[in-house]
Amino acid sequence: MTTTAVAPTPCANWKDGGGVCFRQGTLVCGGCKLVLYCSRYCQVKHWSEHKKKCKSPLSKTTWLPAWDRLRRDPAWSRGEAATNLYNTFGPTKYSWGNTPAMDVLQLPRNEGSAYDKDVEILFAASGDVRNVVQTIRNLPPDFEHQVKMTINDRDFNVTARNAVILLLALSSLEEDPDQTDYERLAETLIHVWYSATITKDTLSELQSRVKPLISDVCQRAVDGESGISLGKTWTFKSGSSLLLSLKKEDWARVMEFFDVPEDLTLEKARKIRQAITLAPEREDYRDRWYFKDASPSMRVAKQRYREDGLLLAFGHPRIGFDYPNPTLFQKVFQKVSSWPLDDKADPLCGWPLGEVRATPSRIPEDIYGKLFSYLRGVFSAFLRRIATGKIHFELFNLNATELTQCLMLDEGLYDRIEASNISDTCWLGTRETLRCLSPLLKSPAKNPHATLITVYINAVMETARGSDREKEALDITRIRKYLTNFQDISFLRNPQGAELYRIWDARSFTLDADNFFREYMAANHFEDIERDLHVAMKEQNTIGDAWPTALKLRLGQPGAQEEFNDALASSSTGVERYVEWKRVA
Repeated sequence: MTTTAVAPTPCANWKDGGGVCFRQGTLVCGGCKLVLYCSRYCQVKHWSEHKKKCKSPLSKTTWLPAWDRLRRDPAWSRGEAATNLYNTFGPTKYSWGNTPAMDVLQLPRNEGSAYDKDVEILFAASGDVRNVVQTIRNLPPDFEHQVKMTINDRDFNVTARNAVILLLALSSLEEDPDQTDYERLAETLIHVWYSATITKDTLSELQSRVKPLISDVCQRAVDGESGISLGKTWTFKSGSSLLLSLKKEDWARVMEFFDVPEDLTLEKARKIRQAITLAPEREDYRDRWYFKDASPSMRVAKQRYREDGLLLAFGHPRIGFDYPNPTLFQKVFQKVSSWPLDDKADPLCGWPLGEVRATPSRIPEDIYGKLFSYLRGVFSAFLRRIATGKIHFELFNLNATELTQCLMLDEGLYDRIEASNISDTCWLGTRETLRCLSPLLKSPAKNPHATLITVYINAVMETARGSDREKEALDITRIRKYLTNFQDISFLRNPQGAELYRIWDARSFTLDADNFFREYMAANHFEDIERDLHVAMKEQNTIGDAWPTALKLRLGQPGAQEEFNDALASSSTGVERYVEWKRVA
């Protein structure tokens, strides 16, 4: 069965197993502001279905988490760390980004819009390809030189999905660019990337366009020793190309990303996923996160995504999304045993929430509908660029520490290196990250703007906890000024109440982050690292904001309250620190 087009937003009058209104939605529901109807008639006819969401307990401003309503201790206080906002449940595959996508090139602010040389960029621990997409999308319109993107991740599933998504994009552009429906292709990429189930047409696109490309390599790789890397380059009519390098035995594993396992029915896939996203034992964690959301309707929208896993406008028909997404549901020991992502994974985490919020929409509270519209625009711009530009992708499945040996054919190859958060102490740490990657960065003589970007997700909070000053830094008075819907009854009736945890979760947005990060730099001997490895930390970032998720407005300024509400509802802490490095020799 085919589905209605996403743009423009269709009428929300539809029902599983029933009829669908194919007219455009124009009237917003005044209660939840999550759906559109074409007429008052359709709104009334659909009310018996819609009221389940519109009148959900989550939609009430007075809603409280179950543990608070029942005056019991929350689950984490019975043996788990009560202060760990990131305590998650389920597998830990990082198929989706957990920091906002960024343009890692920023040519106008660095080399200049008129830069007349080729550009080479390394994503040393890429995760998904959101930063690749954002960077290509933002290339200056008149930049006509070659752009080489080297994309590496040590997780095979991440590398394979990245390859599948990019090959789907490139192979779909083989026709005349003027005849390409970029918006439709963008929607296909969104669902392959983020939706738990996909349509028959989307599955067919994967199987007809990308699967034969991989199958051809598998047939050629029958002979040869295991463990040996085998690379294949595809060149497309657009002038763009893609190289994928994998161990011989891993090429056959990529074939599993195109076919739904025979024993995986739609209902079974839903149960497997919901065992993670709606696990009964995680109710208190979900309630804690929902209590921080910017509005009751955002809670309802997030619950809907947990239930069906479809990145669509809230009221869009779900009919036709009947096939488990084979790029997400993977076999483990010959059977599909689990949804691969943890219960906090969310498409919203990988994109700048302020830009998503600012996306024009007649449905102001539909945050996932806005994200869909935002991504359709971003992906469409990305597709138009790779359809006409000289973009060359290289994908590797290596540990970041192996990159120098694999890629170092000459002194300093890259104009930019994005290292994600492998510089955090729980991964490689700063010294090892720079030791491994800085030799790959171009010297100042080759490009004085060449930059290596490290991201510190945990540094500030680790320092605050380690110094025993975390509670001292808790500015309850300031936080309560932001919490305009503060529920005093909840705060007073239960020492383990939801308001207490909302204050605790908001603390990072009021910390003296600069001071804590200076302590972190001293404790981790940044000056010694700079001297020993011949690198320097930039005094001012020229690629991205040093504190991209921090509050920018002062309390009382126009928009400050909305900025705080969105920040608290996000997965960010406000103290993610981006450090930019350059070589000094």
